[in-house]
Amino acid sequence: MSVGTSSPEGRHVVWAGDDGTNDNDIIIETNDISRYDTFMLSNKAGAVDVEIHDGTQWLTTAPLSLTDLGATSLNFVIVTSALRQFGFKGNYNKIRVRQNGVTAATRVVLRASVTAER
Repeated sequence: MSVGTSSPEGRHVVWAGDDGTNDNDIIIETNDISRYDTFMLSNKAGAVDVEIHDGTQWLTTAPLSLTDLGATSLNFVIVTSALRQFGFKGNYNKIRVRQNGVTAATRVVLRASVTAER
């Protein structure tokens, strides 16, 4: 499990993952993030995908759909590309970021924020 760094007021947290080596390596795995609802993901090299935990099990049948925040039109992807920002919203128990493919995923960063009081 990765350890996130929280802002002093607790409204934001950031996880910096270890570099991946192999396809499906777990780069980031959060603890309970049910308080957060808005997420951003980026990586310097390679590609990653996102799985979510619903409180009972990891939902692994398909990676989570992400919004490519650098696209000129609204593009949804399930695998990131390097040097881009991707976003997603939702209420999840945990998040797991995995390397996708053989190219090492490096400098993977996951950010979480609270946009609504819960």
